[in-house]
Amino acid sequence: MTRGTSPAHPALMRIPVTQMSNEVLLRQLLDAIPSYVFLMDKDVSILDYNAAAGDFLGLGRRRILRHRAGEVFHCLHSRDVTAGCGYGPVCQGCLVRGAVNEAFTGKKCVRRQVSMELCSGRDVKRLHALLTAAPFAYQGHERAVLIIEDLGEFAACQPLLQLASGLTDLKTVPTAPRLRA
Repeated sequence: MTRGTSPAHPALMRIPVTQMSNEVLLRQLLDAIPSYVFLMDKDVSILDYNAAAGDFLGLGRRRILRHRAGEVFHCLHSRDVTAGCGYGPVCQGCLVRGAVNEAFTGKKCVRRQVSMELCSGRDVKRLHALLTAAPFAYQGHERAVLIIEDLGEFAACQPLLQLASGLTDLKTVPTAPRLRA
């Protein structure tokens, strides 16, 4: 041991990434993220997702993978036309599809605050969320990651934040676009 160094504590030692398989590392990383994370293609079909997204959707992998977002999120308009999600007249204004498409075409990260209503049968889940879509390439294929962050807990804490900080002009965005998916 040289002067000025201390022995490495076993709990503080890092496991080199090269000792983990890339698949295991990626799966553990994705599943550790509490937001809903989706890997998308240009058709806005879901290629993979993390554990939080799976829990939120409550569907099996067969009903999620390779299906378009509108079908998985139970969009009211996903069956307007026989071609399905993304091809109906209302689909041009879809917040999810719009964010993913903009990420692909602009080759940049897109972030939007939205209000979503996710319908399943008679149940409606209301979600105030931050949508983030960012493009990337992998093995010659263009992909996008879509992250949906539930801002509901933040919105519930907002009055406390205002009171504690003395800010009176901190407000939610009541006119945020709504997605009826």
